[in-house]
Amino acid sequence: MDRRNLLMLTGAAATAPALALLLGPVAEAAAAPGLTRLNEKLVGSIESAVRDLREMDDTTGSASGDLTWGLGIWQSTSRVVAQARGHGPLVDRLQTAYIELSEQVGWMLFDARQHPQAQRVYHTGMRLARETGTSLTTHHATSNLVASTAYQAAWLGHHNDAAALLDIASRTPELPSAVAAVIAERRVYAAGQRHDPEAVLRFRDEALLHLGSPDERTPWWATWLTQDSVDAATGRAWLACDQPSRAVPFLSRRVEAASPDYPRDHLHAVLDLADTIHKCGDGDMARDLLDQAEGLIGAVSSQRMAHRYEALSSAIAA
Repeated sequence: MDRRNLLMLTGAAATAPALALLLGPVAEAAAAPGLTRLNEKLVGSIESAVRDLREMDDTTGSASGDLTWGLGIWQSTSRVVAQARGHGPLVDRLQTAYIELSEQVGWMLFDARQHPQAQRVYHTGMRLARETGTSLTTHHATSNLVASTAYQAAWLGHHNDAAALLDIASRTPELPSAVAAVIAERRVYAAGQRHDPEAVLRFRDEALLHLGSPDERTPWWATWLTQDSVDAATGRAWLACDQPSRAVPFLSRRVEAASPDYPRDHLHAVLDLADTIHKCGDGDMARDLLDQAEGLIGAVSSQRMAHRYEALSSAIAA
């Protein structure tokens, strides 16, 4: 395989697709009539598939079968988008669904630790948004995609890229309060990863402010965010800032509030708390939490969480 396909893009190469969004759409190139005639059933089926994929991912994590199915839908929808021409509500819905799908499949690839592939899927969604996206719903879905791209960058330690991407996402016009809260929650996590405690506090306040001012425009994909989710991001940020004692109350609340319907989130919260307690010097409690995580990990297909569990097990055993 070409070595370039194995490397994560960083710097201008990583953020260029998102920066292009600030310039607005490019003129549509002249093309032959599309081969796909859109209809309500086709577009509705794609929209339903995106939601089904999100539900599967929330339930089982990035299982190989789910990811294979998701990639197949993404590739098929890519062809539909490429062959569809014109404007109107159905085209707007198709483009929005494709951007939502790019975010979801990109997230699953990220969770499977297939980072270059995730980045390519994210960037493909951004390119569509730049070239054709005009509706507010498309813009808002794009802001979520950019924020997820930033989360991946922060997870991998590409702090400048993460900050630039989140700044771009936050500039999206007429953001619903729930979407603004999602972006702020991502900024909490990114601030912790770059060891910026003042930004952690600022963006936590911003996320809670938006959550406390709901409007009627919440997209379906933003309903996951709650104060418990912001607590989790805050705890992870303090952990990353090497201030584990500040992380404990946030992560403890997150573990207590974790729902069995979302086993990966539950596992993530338990691992975070185990890491935090270990760094606070309580090895016995950390091992108890690790035992709890071991009981959860069999129900979750997440290479990202499995890798975290193995690394933490070695650290606690040492």
